[in-house]
Amino acid sequence: MRSFRTITRVAATLFSGLAALAVFSYLALILLGYKPVAVYSGSMVPTLKVGAVALDRSIPSRDVKVGDVITFTDPFVTNRLVTHRVVRIFHTPKGLAYRTKGDANAARDPWTIRLPGRVGRVSFSIPIAGYALWYSHTREVRSGFILVAALLLLTWLLRRIWRTEPEPVQS
Repeated sequence: MRSFRTITRVAATLFSGLAALAVFSYLALILLGYKPVAVYSGSMVPTLKVGAVALDRSIPSRDVKVGDVITFTDPFVTNRLVTHRVVRIFHTPKGLAYRTKGDANAARDPWTIRLPGRVGRVSFSIPIAGYALWYSHTREVRSGFILVAALLLLTWLLRRIWRTEPEPVQS
């Protein structure tokens, strides 16, 4: 029984430490100016694999060059982000226009876009972390986190109520 408690404590400590490290690393990246974007499709394979997190650094749109991988709003679907490679930049009467293409796609994207003043350029990616980012936004996972937190609080309170007080030592 004692070894089970030891194993449980060590496992809980390791899990808690890893979770804290992940949260602090995530916060540090955000404070350093990176924006995480989960990769949902295989259009950028092998550069960005499905389930990865692409970390974007905001740069002025005028600094974007052909070959850069940028994240922008999909011109056809509101609130959907697209991360593709810039394949052509040209001048128009309204300013610069950009053509993009996914690395795994045979043809370029069906749009020509104009970028806002600043755009996210992919600095690096973290494989598999996108699944955690994606699922953390689901109602089920958030409910699970709340439930686990409530159970831990309840357990702590019940242990505190039911603990046995040590008998005073008489001299």
